[in-house]
Amino acid sequence: MPALFFFTAIIKNEIIVAHLTRYWSKLTIYLSFIFPKIEWEEKLSKSEQYIFCPNHVSTLDIPFILAVLPFPLQYIGKAELAKIPLFGYFYKHNTVIVDRSKKRDSYAAFVRAGKRLEKGLNICIFPEGGIPKNKTLLKKFKNGPFRLAIEKNIKIVPITMPDNKRMFPEEYFKGSPGIVRIKVHKAIDPNNLAEKSIENLNTSVYNTIFEQLNTYGSK
Repeated sequence: MPALFFFTAIIKNEIIVAHLTRYWSKLTIYLSFIFPKIEWEEKLSKSEQYIFCPNHVSTLDIPFILAVLPFPLQYIGKAELAKIPLFGYFYKHNTVIVDRSKKRDSYAAFVRAGKRLEKGLNICIFPEGGIPKNKTLLKKFKNGPFRLAIEKNIKIVPITMPDNKRMFPEEYFKGSPGIVRIKVHKAIDPNNLAEKSIENLNTSVYNTIFEQLNTYGSK
């Protein structure tokens, strides 16, 4: 906490804060006896910036992804969380906050996300926009992350998480520790699509995650 405060309020350094939150996340999940089983489709370059797009199934997703990805990372997150005492202070200063009820604010958030990419940070966006209902395998994706990828000419990385909902559900007194699978797919370069468009990029990422969820479900 003192280190986070120092690099947030005194000498602002978002890259250092991103690394601190990654180590905090690793400690959190390991002390919870949750152990990631990571499958990488390719080795990602640490000299590049990426937009990471995971499916969203649990409140475990945020620390889990931070712990797994060895990149300085910030989220685009909902504004309501900034109201939480203490946590909200660090969240507000180290996250791209968006009020999804305001269309103008949503656009401004993606402009801010673009500036974070220019600083050397990577961005993680849950394209579903929230945790879907239990019976929904994968919600329809919003276009924001794909518009950002095309405008900034940056690769987008789909991530599939099949187990977080079962290991850490929204209901109290449910869930369990254990091994949790996560698959980091190959980065998709918008320039390599047959037609470079927001819709095609959205469809490509959605199909990648949807098919992988079905593969996990059939095992």
